[in-house]
Amino acid sequence: MLIPPLLSQGDKIAIVAPAKKIQSDLTFAVNTLTEWGLTPVLGVHVLATDHYFAGTDSQRLDDLQGALDDPEIKAILIARGGYGTTRILEQINWSNFLENPKWICGFSDITSLITELNNRSVACIHGPMAVTLDWDEQATLSLKAMLFEGKVNYEIAPHALNQHGQTTAELIGGNLSIICNSIGTSSEIKTKGKILFLEEVGEYFYHLDRMLVQLKRAGKLDDLAGVIIGDFSSMKDHKDSFGADALEVISRNITDLNIPIAYGFPLGHEKSNLPVYCGVPTDFEVSEKGVNLKFEV
Repeated sequence: MLIPPLLSQGDKIAIVAPAKKIQSDLTFAVNTLTEWGLTPVLGVHVLATDHYFAGTDSQRLDDLQGALDDPEIKAILIARGGYGTTRILEQINWSNFLENPKWICGFSDITSLITELNNRSVACIHGPMAVTLDWDEQATLSLKAMLFEGKVNYEIAPHALNQHGQTTAELIGGNLSIICNSIGTSSEIKTKGKILFLEEVGEYFYHLDRMLVQLKRAGKLDDLAGVIIGDFSSMKDHKDSFGADALEVISRNITDLNIPIAYGFPLGHEKSNLPVYCGVPTDFEVSEKGVNLKFEV
């Protein structure tokens, strides 16, 4: 696994939008990164619009490709999620980036980019984006520590559904819909021997069950080292009730896995979206005291 270099004062960090158009101000993100001693560089088309998207496919690709290729750019903070990254994913040229890898951070729709990077053996960060840097101070400061210091340690309260255990393995995961969407593509998620983390927003309970069954049928729940269940926000029931809430649906599908499982980890579409390294060996312990997740690159 390629581990990008940590950041230093004065480094340039790009903000690009490979998915949905920007519908909020980037001032907080720019000011925060500047306070960290970084030099934010906005993509040429970061504020462009093409109906739903942050510019045309070509414009969004140009900004992302430019940030990947520019040797002066030391990290890339994705502006926001939504939908659109998979439309340009196959067209990215990774040659220069693989010679000089840099940290990339995002979540939600950016899960497709995270699984692509993982398949190319490059570590990255699932965490806050430019438009969410003002959501939660702990998450934002944790991202800073990960970029500059290369380590972070989380202690999370216990949950009634947790399954105790301890392991050291790489994390991979993100948005469940995007993970399912990756199956059968070049960026298909690889889960064997890894800690799988999942989050979702705005789905029906029956669809949640269908996606988990798909992961199971595709073998993505086989030979896992552990599971982390993040936030499942604004989930919905059908008029013909499914008869279970989100956590019950999840538990029914994974409770037979004899591995450590942590529920209620603050990761996903809520205010507290703690950043995690993907592709970096991680100490993961679930006990009666709670959950401990320790990273160091």
